[in-house]
Amino acid sequence: MRRASIVAVMCAGVIVAGCTRSERVEDSARASQSAASATVGVAPVGIEVATRPPNDCGWISAAEVEAVVGKLAEPPRETDGGCRYTLPIPQKVVDERAKMDKIRESIDKMPGADKTAPRKIHQAEPYGFVLEVDLKYSGIGEVVANSTNAILRAWATDNNDTSHAADTYAVSHDKLRKALNGWDWPATHGGRIGHVRITISTLASDVDVPGDKLDTITARVRDRIPDLPFPMVGYSSSESRDPCSLITRQEAESVLGPLVVPPYRTGGDGPFAYATGPNCGYFTAGHHVVIVTPHWRGGDRDVAANRGIGGLIAPVSGDHSAESADTLEGPWDQATMSLDGRLMLLKGERALEIAYRGSSTDERGALKLARIAVPRLSATKE
Repeated sequence: MRRASIVAVMCAGVIVAGCTRSERVEDSARASQSAASATVGVAPVGIEVATRPPNDCGWISAAEVEAVVGKLAEPPRETDGGCRYTLPIPQKVVDERAKMDKIRESIDKMPGADKTAPRKIHQAEPYGFVLEVDLKYSGIGEVVANSTNAILRAWATDNNDTSHAADTYAVSHDKLRKALNGWDWPATHGGRIGHVRITISTLASDVDVPGDKLDTITARVRDRIPDLPFPMVGYSSSESRDPCSLITRQEAESVLGPLVVPPYRTGGDGPFAYATGPNCGYFTAGHHVVIVTPHWRGGDRDVAANRGIGGLIAPVSGDHSAESADTLEGPWDQATMSLDGRLMLLKGERALEIAYRGSSTDERGALKLARIAVPRLSATKE
């Protein structure tokens, strides 16, 4: 693949990742609005579910945060899908910002300088950090990270064979499963465990808070989130057929290990419980959920659409199953992988979609489940 094409694929991945964060913000806004109006989707009967706070400020008390980082300048407040914690600005930071202001004022006086943009750092930049909790993170940012790392490694060695570079340097699925400090995939401050992603980001580059203190906050939030499904907030599409009829609890546990709750119907494209949802969730410890979605109609069109994306991303992600999945043996006609790691298997005009990236298994386990479900899906009468 030529470098121009590779860059295009990278950009596509970045755009998708950006859209995902935007969707998280919108989801949070909808969650807050729905909580305020007491509009909550109906969870499946007999499934124990967890309760989420109105916003991310409710995951940990202000007093506990202050015990870690010191006195806050104002109460925590919801902002941009997260919770903002503002700290008093230390005098040394005030002095440094004033010094930088003077330097920028001198630059503004030079011929040709842009005089329209404000330069007052101490007025423009807040001081503190933002805590974000995403309960349905798909891990797509990890896929993009693998792709980018593979390309950069290839360029650094002046090697245009990015597929070889991806084999050598991309993080394997097994390594992603190995927890680091309690995370399936660590971030700068926080990380992902199953479908839950918790991160802290500073509001300015000069925020002087030790990283281990921020890590302490994210770990405490992670450890107190109930290890149960959360109900869908708002409404989702409904399906008259039961998606959980394709794989029994015993069959799922033979691959995934013990389930925390019985197989349950989910709404949207995530792990949230919804009584008439079109998907089925198989929830194991650590917020790990396999999500199975039968495409009763139009499965051939859905697989065709995903094949194009999967085929493009595979050469730079190291995940060659995305481009060669159709050669895997099984009771299906075709197979492909979506950009965010959803395995799709076509039989006739019906397709089975399995999202396993936030689960306790890998592609091989997902295929074992697919070999059980696809014949049942195909045999189900209209």
